[in-house]
Amino acid sequence: MPEVSLALEQPPATVERRTPHQRIDAIDGLRAVAAVIAFHYGAGLDGGSLGVDLFFVISGFVITRLLLAERARTPRPSLAGFWFRRVKRLLPAVLLVVAAVQGWVLLQDPPGLRPTVNAQTLAALTYTSNWYAILGHIDYWDVAQEQAPLNHLWSLAVEEQFYLLWPLVLIGLTTWGARRIRHPHRPLLATAAVCYLLAHLLYLPGAQDRAYLGTDTRAGALLLGAAIAFRPGLLSRLSWPAVAALGWLWCTADINTPAFYAWQLPLAGIAAGALIDAIAHADRFGNVLSSRPLLWLGHRSYGLYLWHWPVWVYLGVSHPEWNQGTKVPVALSMSVLLSAAGYRLIERPVRASSWRPRALLPVLTVCCVTLALVTAILVTRPVDARHNGPIVTGPNVTDGKGN
Repeated sequence: MPEVSLALEQPPATVERRTPHQRIDAIDGLRAVAAVIAFHYGAGLDGGSLGVDLFFVISGFVITRLLLAERARTPRPSLAGFWFRRVKRLLPAVLLVVAAVQGWVLLQDPPGLRPTVNAQTLAALTYTSNWYAILGHIDYWDVAQEQAPLNHLWSLAVEEQFYLLWPLVLIGLTTWGARRIRHPHRPLLATAAVCYLLAHLLYLPGAQDRAYLGTDTRAGALLLGAAIAFRPGLLSRLSWPAVAALGWLWCTADINTPAFYAWQLPLAGIAAGALIDAIAHADRFGNVLSSRPLLWLGHRSYGLYLWHWPVWVYLGVSHPEWNQGTKVPVALSMSVLLSAAGYRLIERPVRASSWRPRALLPVLTVCCVTLALVTAILVTRPVDARHNGPIVTGPNVTDGKGN
C-alpha cells in the first residue's frame, strides 16, 4: 500500500529483510531468557528486573510488525479484530491464573492475603495493576509487609494499555503522517527518550514505584521495539555490545539507586533493541535461539511468567520453613509444569479457534463476571483479627526483591 511504503524506510543493502508476516523463531527463543524470574527468586541476578524491558521491546517490535503487515494487506485494517486477537492470546491464561489464586485463597484462607488478592484480582481483570499499585500508594517492594501473588501483573497491564492505544497511533503514522514524516522511527525514538527522562525525573529515593510502574515511564522500551519494526537494521550492528551490556546490567544494576532510572533503564532498552534488531534483520544468534529447548520454553514463556510469582508466594505461605535452595527448584518445576499444561489445554486451543468476537465475548464475559463475583463475595466476608498482620514467608523475604 502506498502509505506503508512511504512510512517504512529501506534498510541498508547488507541487511536481509524478511516478509512482514514471517514468524521469527529466534525471537520466540529469546523469550525463554528468564532474567526477571531469576531476580524474583533471588537467584543471583541483582539487575534481573531489567529482563522485563527485554519483553517490552519484543512486544513493541512484534505487535508493530503485525500491524504494519495488516496495514499493507488492507487499506482499512480491523482494529476490533486486532484487539480481539490480543484478547484470545492473553486473557485466557490470566483468567486461569487469577482463578487458581482465588481458589487457593478461598480454600486455604492464608492469614493477611485475602484483602490484597481481592483488590489485585479486580485490577488484573481490568489491566490496571500498575496504576492500582501507584494510586493506592502500595509499596511494591515492601514484600515483608505484603505478599501479593498477583503483584507481577503490573507489566502485563502496561503492555495491554500500549496495545489499546498504539494501533490508533500507528494508523496516524501510516496515513496522515506518511507524507509528512519521512522517517517515522525518529519521533518514536524521541518519544521513548521522553519516557526515559520522565522515569528519571519521577524517581524518588525510597519511593520509586511511580517511576518504575508507570505506563508513561516504561513505554520507552515498547516504543524502541516499534521503531525497530519501522526501521529494520537500525541497531543491528551493535548486537555483540548489546549482549555484553545486557549481561552486565542484569548482574549489577540496583533498582534502588538513581543510576537505575538515570541511565540503566534506557541502556537496557537500547541493548535489547539492538539484540532484537540483529536477530530479526541480520540473522544473528538464530542457530542458538532457535534450538528446540529454547523454542519450547519460549512458546510457554507467557504462562511461565504468569505462574512463577503466585507459585513462589504459595510455597512461601505453605512452607515458610523452606530455605531458598529448596524453594527455587520446586517453584521453577511447578511453574514450568503449570505453564506447559495451560499452554496445551487453554492458550493454544483458544488461539487456534475460529471463534469470532461475537461468539467468544459471552464466554469471556461469564468468566470475568464470575471472578468478579467471587472477589466481591470475599470482599464482603468479615475479616477476622488473624488476617491483619504481615506475612513472613521465609528468610529471603526481606531482601527487597520479592517482585
